[in-house]
Amino acid sequence: MNRTPEQILNALTLEQKLAQLVAQGSPDFFVKGNSFDAEKARRDFPNGLFGMMVPIDLEPEEIGEWAGAMADCFAELSPVPPVVICESLHGILGRGATVFPQSIGLGATFDPDLVRRIGRAIGREAKAMGIRMSLAPDLDLGRDPRWGRIEETYGESPLLVGAMGEAYVKGLLSDDGRYAATVKHFAAHGSPEGGVNLAPVTATLNDLEDKFLPPFRRAIDAGARAVMPAYSAFNGVPCHVHPLLLRAILRERWGFDGVVISDFGGVAMLTRFQHNAEERDEAGLAAFRAGVDVEAPECWGFGNFRSLVEKGVLSPGEVDRAVLRILKMKLALGLFERSRPDPDRIRRTVRCEEHRALAREAARKSMVLLKNGGMLPLKLRPGRKLAVIGPNAFSAQLGDYALPRPDARTPAEAIAERAAKDGVEALAAKGCEVCGSDRSGFEEAERLAREADAVVCVIGGKSMKGYGVGWGGEEESMLTCGEGCDMHDLAPGGPQLDLARRLIGTGKPVAVVMVDGRPETLFDVADGCGALVAAWYPGEEGSAALAELLFGDCNFSGRLPVTFPRHVGQVPLCHDRVPSAGGYYHVPGTPDKPGRDYVFLGTDPAFAFGSGLGYSALRYADLVAERLAGDGIRVAVTVENRGTRPAEEPVLVFLRDECASVPQPVRKLAAIGRVRLAPGESKTVALAVPEEQLAFTDASLLKTLEPGWFRILCGGLEARVYAR
Repeated sequence: MNRTPEQILNALTLEQKLAQLVAQGSPDFFVKGNSFDAEKARRDFPNGLFGMMVPIDLEPEEIGEWAGAMADCFAELSPVPPVVICESLHGILGRGATVFPQSIGLGATFDPDLVRRIGRAIGREAKAMGIRMSLAPDLDLGRDPRWGRIEETYGESPLLVGAMGEAYVKGLLSDDGRYAATVKHFAAHGSPEGGVNLAPVTATLNDLEDKFLPPFRRAIDAGARAVMPAYSAFNGVPCHVHPLLLRAILRERWGFDGVVISDFGGVAMLTRFQHNAEERDEAGLAAFRAGVDVEAPECWGFGNFRSLVEKGVLSPGEVDRAVLRILKMKLALGLFERSRPDPDRIRRTVRCEEHRALAREAARKSMVLLKNGGMLPLKLRPGRKLAVIGPNAFSAQLGDYALPRPDARTPAEAIAERAAKDGVEALAAKGCEVCGSDRSGFEEAERLAREADAVVCVIGGKSMKGYGVGWGGEEESMLTCGEGCDMHDLAPGGPQLDLARRLIGTGKPVAVVMVDGRPETLFDVADGCGALVAAWYPGEEGSAALAELLFGDCNFSGRLPVTFPRHVGQVPLCHDRVPSAGGYYHVPGTPDKPGRDYVFLGTDPAFAFGSGLGYSALRYADLVAERLAGDGIRVAVTVENRGTRPAEEPVLVFLRDECASVPQPVRKLAAIGRVRLAPGESKTVALAVPEEQLAFTDASLLKTLEPGWFRILCGGLEARVYAR
């Protein structure tokens, strides 16, 4: 007989209810050998619990067995089954699952349908193993490149992040809807002071409404069932106890009836880190009453709730409201309909050929060609030599929240294999490391470069760990990006730039490939190289995709999801800055000739948001913008492929409100499209700029659309339209 959430709630004891308010976060907490530790579960959680993180060191079939044994054990302890939770930013964190490009690379595809298909693949792999909840997607805006977690974002644009987050959630839910996506980190987490992780965020309420909140609203409307607050404080108040964010906006205005789960250790940070509370009961009670339903990764601040209920400090009704939300989610996930994971389904699903092919497609679309002086694609005759040099040529970098994959090919291996098909010999040398000062490998690298006919220099950062704050081992100390790895500078670490300069100095054509999770500043190296590629952390198929792109087996189509500054001193620097943020004097200086606004530099970026090239020349023409009464703006533009290769082009429409009571961005991304073109083919692309893109939050914090002229920008063309 089916039971309602209220009926289940009324049948629970107080202890069983309180047990639902905690998630166990340690991945190996319930593992003994390679099996579920039922003895420990019965001892430590006799009344059940909300859920637990999936063990990351087990193989997929072992996870299935573990999840089945876990369900059997907890069925004896509580009427409410726990949910198995995973990290899945760009694939399930664990052994054997498919690893897709890191989120910032997915943002560079500007392809929400691709992200939807990736979300679907991740959801299928998770459900096959008995997992029903993801701590993803990350909907922070990547607006400070110093911040190490910028790699976990889809980029700096609210529209782009919202479109990708919505697509990811829809993908997770696409088969049967029985899955919980957790949107994080609520809210404005991606703009910390000084670029330092967990640091406070100070922003106007106008920006909160117009930039930071819209991606979360889109993902929740798409079906996300859980929200994770940010570690940081927003305008002085820690997000885990923020009444505006968690109550006024999330619960009251948006009507969100899902589960709010703390970021791991977020409640404890209220005392020892943010000094917002003196002791654990105070911290736990404040977070719970602000709207946090579940504490993770342990019962710390919520640990004394039974005593608080008995003393009358915490009412049973407050507990019931949180538990009822949890029960509704678990019923929607089908957890009460017990079924054991099927080993055959796991083998057919996890890292199947379809998902690996999808990872290859995503890697190809994620990489951005930023400069090409004719060096690419590589066209070397048989018998010629290609030098592959640089520390990241010898490492298959996957990004954070991923485990190292011994079977993942490195760029040096993949490029050598592809070169051999053309009868080209590949010479390889590391040259240096991504950190430190050792230059002893420079001589060999330069010698191979002089011996070769062309050079591919693979430099950048290092980010590969499966853990968050405070986790990990000594072997993970040499990291330059990812959670807790923030940078005071945006230049590649160690002597990498000097290595690139030595290679360029040989006079041989040099293609520089940046493998990193953040924008890099390359200074004269960007000017001197023959080609420049941003490859991000491209996933398990990334090295093969890079080789295909370099040799022209397929075409580049990625575009920058974040702005690349010329110097770290320009930060913050985003495409949607207001006019006055670009300076007043507009007399850019140089090291030899001082100027203004910056005495020795301009205010323009090295590479703007949306930049990217391909191997085919594309021509935009006939831009038309038409105001639709109360329904936004219709934009149409013709794109022609004047090259000899097939092309796939992200069509990006930018908007500028020319005059407003609250100054608006010089340009903001307002619509995304995509077109495939054969050589010589032209197509007209029609896109809609929604009505909400025309409105903004005014000085009274009300959404308004003021009558006036809007400028539409697309492919180097402009059109104006009046809106009232």
